[in-house]
Amino acid sequence: MFLLGEYYEDEARDIADRLKKVGMKVEIRTFTASRMELFHFLEGRMSAIKGKMKESTFKRYERYLDALRKVVAEGAGPDDFRERLLLAIDPQYQEKQNQFQKIMEDNESEGEYSIIPDSSSGIIGDVIDISNSESFVNLILERNKIQIGEDVGDKLDDPIWRVIDDTDEYDEEESDLTRTTTVFTLEPRAQVFVDEFYTVLAEVMDEEFEEDFPEEYMRLVFVGKLISDLKEPASGWMTMEDFRERCKVKMDEDGDLLEINGRRAINELARVLEKNGVIKTKGGRARWKA
Repeated sequence: MFLLGEYYEDEARDIADRLKKVGMKVEIRTFTASRMELFHFLEGRMSAIKGKMKESTFKRYERYLDALRKVVAEGAGPDDFRERLLLAIDPQYQEKQNQFQKIMEDNESEGEYSIIPDSSSGIIGDVIDISNSESFVNLILERNKIQIGEDVGDKLDDPIWRVIDDTDEYDEEESDLTRTTTVFTLEPRAQVFVDEFYTVLAEVMDEEFEEDFPEEYMRLVFVGKLISDLKEPASGWMTMEDFRERCKVKMDEDGDLLEINGRRAINELARVLEKNGVIKTKGGRARWKA
């Protein structure tokens, strides 16, 4: 079976259903995937961290903290805290996020490999800054055990900071403020397998599938071309080494070259063809059936 790809289960079933409609034999195999991410931080009192980072970086975080102090002092509650915080960070944050969303939508409509124009870099940078500020403030609240709407006392005078450690680990000795966050995530996933013999039916797939899954479509087309070529009979018995060479196809269309190399999958390809009555193998040899 040919592994078409790995997906979330809903998407895998959608792909499988669409392939089955044209007559392909498809299997879905579900499994649990995992990923582990490690993030490096500096954590300590604001006064202790100040000397551990670039002054410009410290001032940026200090600006976020000033915004937090401001909205807390003004009596922000759980319902309006986020809105008031982001307005304190950037009074135009909502407009900039709307512009960012439009940039992303326009970019997506231009295609996967389109380039975001330089004129958009300012908006993108501002949106990233807003996102960073919110993450920083959330960690301030968490590490200092602050509940919005309750009296914070002196907790924001010299609060505990937890910030990304962007020092060069090869040039700097590890600080006693160095901390890590490890995130281990389990995710349900599904693999879609297609019987190689039926990939020739990719040629009759509808255009919608080609548009929705262009890479999968091309994979199916290429395997289908190889199978079609292998189905063309040859006379007499041939060695498996000669059969291996048949598992490589080269095409030239006005200088556009295509190479499909299935030589490493010779055993699986031979098995598929034999199962479907195209060839017969015996004693390290193969021949095409009449």
